[in-house]
Amino acid sequence: MDAFVWDQRYVTGETLVDGEHQELVRLINTIIELQSKYADTATVAGVLDQLVQYAVVHFAHEEELMVASGCDPRFTARHTAIHRSFAEQVSKLRAMPDGSVELEQLLNYLTSWLAQHILGMDKAMARQIARIRAGTSAQTAYEEEAQHATDPATSSMLDAMAALYRIISTRNDALTELNRNLEGKVVERTNALKESNRKLLESEHKRASDSRRNLQLFLSQIIDGDPVPTLVIDASHRITHWNKACAAISGLPAEQMVGTWDQWKAFYPESRPIMADLIVDGSLEERFDNYYHNLFRRSKTIADAFEAESFFPHLGSSGRWLFFTTAPIRDSDGKIIGAIETLQDVTERRLAEEQLLQYQGQLEAQVESRTQALARANQQLAKEHEELTNLLRKIEEAQQQLLQSEKMAAIGQLAAGVAHEINNPIGFVNSNLGSLKTYTTNLLHLIDAYESGQAAAIAEAKRQADLEFLREDLPSLLAESQEGLDRVTRIVQDLKDFSRVDQAERQRADLNAALHSTLNVVRNELKYKADVIIELGEIPEIDCVPAQLNQVFMNLLVNAAQAIPERGKIFVRSGLERDHVWFEIEDTGSGMSEETRHRIFEPFFTTKPVGKGTGLGLSISYDIIVKKHHGRVDVRSEPGKGTCFRIWLPIDAPAND
Repeated sequence: MDAFVWDQRYVTGETLVDGEHQELVRLINTIIELQSKYADTATVAGVLDQLVQYAVVHFAHEEELMVASGCDPRFTARHTAIHRSFAEQVSKLRAMPDGSVELEQLLNYLTSWLAQHILGMDKAMARQIARIRAGTSAQTAYEEEAQHATDPATSSMLDAMAALYRIISTRNDALTELNRNLEGKVVERTNALKESNRKLLESEHKRASDSRRNLQLFLSQIIDGDPVPTLVIDASHRITHWNKACAAISGLPAEQMVGTWDQWKAFYPESRPIMADLIVDGSLEERFDNYYHNLFRRSKTIADAFEAESFFPHLGSSGRWLFFTTAPIRDSDGKIIGAIETLQDVTERRLAEEQLLQYQGQLEAQVESRTQALARANQQLAKEHEELTNLLRKIEEAQQQLLQSEKMAAIGQLAAGVAHEINNPIGFVNSNLGSLKTYTTNLLHLIDAYESGQAAAIAEAKRQADLEFLREDLPSLLAESQEGLDRVTRIVQDLKDFSRVDQAERQRADLNAALHSTLNVVRNELKYKADVIIELGEIPEIDCVPAQLNQVFMNLLVNAAQAIPERGKIFVRSGLERDHVWFEIEDTGSGMSEETRHRIFEPFFTTKPVGKGTGLGLSISYDIIVKKHHGRVDVRSEPGKGTCFRIWLPIDAPAND
């Protein structure tokens, strides 16, 4: 629907009237906009009601303006009658049921009526008021307005709008009559429905009564057929149900119990309330101390239910333990109208518990006896542990002594070789010192001859000193002596590097250099048995105890030399692989069998003749590499072809080492 467009045609010249007309147009356009956006009916209807209420206020203001301006009563009455007619028609339309009047039709009516009313009656009102204010009488102004001619288009439009208004008014009257007829039919139909409902209620009441009777019969069958002993009492404490299981456990048949108030007879020698009676009275928690002291508790599974367990000495031949649960029965309003109580024979469980208690007592006695025995055994174990600790300490001391013996044996073995290596340079240094002593004596005699000033003595001394020979031999003699002393110095330094006596703690060390020092120390052990071929790669310094690794190198090198029957080769290699360095000592000796290879790291195991070895060298080496440096030792050997030991060592020691 198109919006209501305000323009100069609708201006009357009265400020209040024109302002209220524009507000009415704004409200109509708001409703049109909400309808185009598919707003909910309630929202649109609310704005529409606001429009109608605002129009009524506007009509009142126009009527007050006409009276205050002194308009002709005939015009005022006619104008007011149009207002009242509009209000009545719109009220009728708004009062009709939802869906009976299309909102768009109502909006068309409001838009057309407002446009026709402004262009017709309101414009006429404004012209008459203007004439009256100019001095014309109200009667004359009214009559002149009656003679006022409008343009044909506006006149036709006003006539069409008036015809539309009459059609809508007629339709409203027809709809009102239709509503009255519908209301009559609704009243008639309502009366018919009331009669139908009355009959239906009577039928439902009868059906409910039948269902209730059937339900009671069904409930009775369920309770009577239940294998759990069950009884039910009503609000007057009268027994209504006493099933077969209850009759069996109590020895009292249902025919004797139902309809009576003798439920106590099944459990007690004299009259007293059972738990179901206390629930019906609503006094269980107030009176439980009298009847169920330390026995009663609320059920954990059923709301408002209670549980208890007790011994009934007169049930059965020797009495029975019963566990009973009682719950209230309520009507639809929550009022207690009875109670249901179920029984469970727990005699066997109770007897089993008593037997368990007896058995527990026996077990506790056995545990006490066993505890005392264990205490004695623990004392004996503690004593044996102390003895084993002392024995272990002695073993460790013996092991340390053996290790020291092995070291001393190695040192003794090295001492002979080192002494031999030192003896040679010391020998020719000593010889050279003898010659140097003779040369020095001759030179001193020559000096004495020069001091005496005797020519014959000087000539004889020069002849004996043989100065030309001294000039040639003395530098060579000193150079050879210096070389011999340098060799001794190197041997001592290598021996010191090998032993690392000043570096016994873990440190970063260059093991290629350590291996060179060890080779120099054991050179005398190797040179008569093998040619040593050195193939060392570039490796970083590693975290280790150098003196311990030097001992490993010495053991492997000496073993390699001793494994060569006559003369062979020993290959010494090193390298880097990921986070480990490796050292390889390979010989071309006699090799070993598979059985021997599996035992070479055992303490005291040796294949050497008696007196040639302690059997601890490789055991100590394995302990140093694997246990102290977290490395590993790989061995490959083939009889008749030789043996290769490869040592793997981590570059960095573990953090917890």
